[in-house]
Amino acid sequence: MTGVLGLLAPLLTLFGIETDRAIETLKRHAVVWGVIAVLGIVVVVCLVVAANAALSLAVGPVVAPLIIAVAAALIALIVYLVAAAQDAAAKRREEERRRAAETSALVSSAVIGALPLLLKSPLLRDFGVPAVAAIATALLLRKADRPDDSDKA
Repeated sequence: MTGVLGLLAPLLTLFGIETDRAIETLKRHAVVWGVIAVLGIVVVVCLVVAANAALSLAVGPVVAPLIIAVAAALIALIVYLVAAAQDAAAKRREEERRRAAETSALVSSAVIGALPLLLKSPLLRDFGVPAVAAIATALLLRKADRPDDSDKA
C-alpha cells in the first residue's frame, strides 16, 4: 500500500491538495469501509444460516442447503445476464456513436474537398451557396430539436 500512497502524494501535490491530510482521510475511509464490509458479510452469513434453519424444519436437513445453493446460483445468473445485457447495449451505443462521427467526418471532408471546385462556377456561387447555407441551417436546427438518446440507458 505504501507504493500506491507514494505515487499518490506527488499527484495530489500537483493538484494543490495537502497530501498528509488526504492520505489520512484515505486511510480512515479504508478502515471504515473495511469494517462495513466485514459486518455486511456477517449479516449475510447470519441470514443464510437462519434461512437454512427454517428450511431444515420445513423440508429437511439435506434439501435445505440445496435450495439455498440453487437460489444463490439463480441470483448470480440473473445478475450476470443483466450485466451482459447492459454491456451489449453500451457497446451498441458506442458503435452507433462512432459510426455517426465517422459519417460526419467523411461528409465534412468530402464537402471541404469539393468546395473549391464548386465555388469556381458563377451560377453556383450566386445561388448555390445561399441555398446550401439555408439547408445546412435547417438540418442543424432539426438536429438540435431532437431529444438526446444518450439519456436512455
